Amino acid sequence: MSIIIIEVPHQRSPSVWFAKDEQHIIQMARRVEDFFYEEWNMENAVAVFGDEIPAEYSDILTKDKTVMVISWSGQTECYRVEDADSEIDAAKEAIGHDLSNCYFLTVDEAKEFALTAHADVQIALNKFIAENDYLFGVDA
Repeated sequence: MSIIIIEVPHQRSPSVWFAKDEQHIIQMARRVEDFFYEEWNMENAVAVFGDEIPAEYSDILTKDKTVMVISWSGQTECYRVEDADSEIDAAKEAIGHDLSNCYFLTVDEAKEFALTAHADVQIALNKFIAENDYLFGVDA
């Protein structure tokens, strides 16, 4: 299942790319945004922080025994495992964090979006569709 990603920066033209599946999006977030998503126990926290584990980690680890650590582009947060975003949702947030907008669409959604999007997004998306018609079928 291909996923069409439309990145709309604050001041430049939009760019469009595609991922083969959700795992591909996660891999791109790791490569481009230095994305990290991992469940830690106390051992992991001690290995990283030594004796000075930050309170937010320590509080969760004391209560729940594990903590979800999510990081990208130099920003790291920890969450209770049950409160953390899924890995794919966190990866999408990492990819779109410094953009004006970021869309993750199915092929059919992208075709529909090309009809109603803002002009600069329409131009970028229509160009992408024309250059990658194999993704969109013969009547793209």
